Amino acid sequence: MAQGNQQIHYWKLSWKEIAALDRDSTLIIIPTGAIEQHGPHLPVDTDIFNATAISEGIAEQYKSSKNRVLVAPPIWWGTSPHHLGFPGTLSLRNETFAQIITETISSLLPHGFYRFLLINGHGGNAGNLTATVSQIKQDYALSVPTLSYWTMIKQTLIDIGTSPLGGMGHACEMETSLALHLRPDLVRMDLAIAEMPTEMTSWSCIDFRAGGPVGIALDFKRDSKHGIMGDPTVATAEKGKRIYEDAKKAIHSCIEELFALKKSQLLRD
Repeated sequence: MAQGNQQIHYWKLSWKEIAALDRDSTLIIIPTGAIEQHGPHLPVDTDIFNATAISEGIAEQYKSSKNRVLVAPPIWWGTSPHHLGFPGTLSLRNETFAQIITETISSLLPHGFYRFLLINGHGGNAGNLTATVSQIKQDYALSVPTLSYWTMIKQTLIDIGTSPLGGMGHACEMETSLALHLRPDLVRMDLAIAEMPTEMTSWSCIDFRAGGPVGIALDFKRDSKHGIMGDPTVATAEKGKRIYEDAKKAIHSCIEELFALKKSQLLRD
């Protein structure tokens, strides 16, 4: 591909520019997230915005590299039935979400692309993503890695967190801090409320820093008065910058290792 066009967005390239990409040195990130309520103080696109912003930040780092990272059109909608009790939430069925991911990848695979990474920004998608990439491996003999950005920076969240355990769950210290760093004009801190989760068992814990081993299906209308689980009142832009930069650094390191894999390690002929 001509070196002059260093566009990071897949959808802004022409078909000839895409055809000219070196398949061995091109990795396509597919951001996944959700459109769902995030309390009274954050926009409903918080999850997909965060996943996309981190993906774009990583792709920018490859503009001067021999390898190329492109960001595919984000998959905006996720599986969010536990948020449907609040206005604003758009939720897909598990099978619909899985089908969109599968058909996105199966559209690219015949054209020679085989290096992918799903970067997720919504906790409710995680289990579905694991099941989906497992099925893709069975159906297409292709291994697609997937990650949720917060799982890459648990120590960072522990280091910067000032809320007690339970303070980083949803529309919380972490997500509000990211928003204060990335787009403070859309954050209503005057409406931020600390609303700590009530754990149903001693083995349950809703927190990005240390989730409990027992998961119980949530219903935010039942379990949360304002659509918050955690403490957004202690969020700061400084914490958000650390989260953003450390997430980019960790995922960049992961992508470097993915580029080191041979085609035969990802795709069985």
